[in-house]
Amino acid sequence: MNSVQETIKLYEAALAKQTWDAVKDFFHDNCTVVFAEATYFGKKQVSRAISKTFSLIKDEHFNLSNINWTIVRENFASCTFHFEWSGTINGKRFTNPGRGTALWVKEGEKWQIVNEHFGPMPR
Repeated sequence: MNSVQETIKLYEAALAKQTWDAVKDFFHDNCTVVFAEATYFGKKQVSRAISKTFSLIKDEHFNLSNINWTIVRENFASCTFHFEWSGTINGKRFTNPGRGTALWVKEGEKWQIVNEHFGPMPR
């Protein structure tokens, strides 16, 4: 069994594969994900949003840093983090730093994201 701190590193590595199949087990069935363009409720909507993102961004690199665990309990954890992604969209190269929050729950032996929010860095 992995700790939540180990699980977030596995999640980051899974994101690098740029497929929903690689990341789907990290999301709770009742998850919510907030992106800049919309909020997605439930694993089905999150699946479509993440799959669309992966299809749009080619050669993506995604890194987490400054992970701050605000609370870690037996079955619940919360963290904030910085992220940086780079990739190619419609032939143009982009790099975008941001910050996020993730709420994790543990059911059985598995840590899963129940809420994740990505946003820009402060101006």
